[in-house]
Amino acid sequence: MNQLLEFSIFSALAPMVLIWFGLCIWTFRRLERNHPEKYSAIGRPSLFLRNSLENNWLFLKFLWRSEYSVLNDQALSRTCKLMKVFLAVYCVLFLGIFFTFFAGFGKQ
Repeated sequence: MNQLLEFSIFSALAPMVLIWFGLCIWTFRRLERNHPEKYSAIGRPSLFLRNSLENNWLFLKFLWRSEYSVLNDQALSRTCKLMKVFLAVYCVLFLGIFFTFFAGFGKQ
């Protein structure tokens, strides 16, 4: 049973990573093009180039503090709200596979 659960969760997580990357790319481009001041303020993040802990932290703060709402960009706001929910679901699933793996590991 645990193997089926682990496989199911992993099968959901794998494509979620690619979707997250797509959402990040769209958000970074939108910020760079339409809100260059805010884009610079959060460290000019990108998916791989200029990717640092500081930029990641600044971007997550931008998301969780809803700093996008003051930019008056409805498409960006909808996407950022989706990203917050998406990240929360991903973290719950990741913790689920983590704990089911270690719970099963102790039984062997």
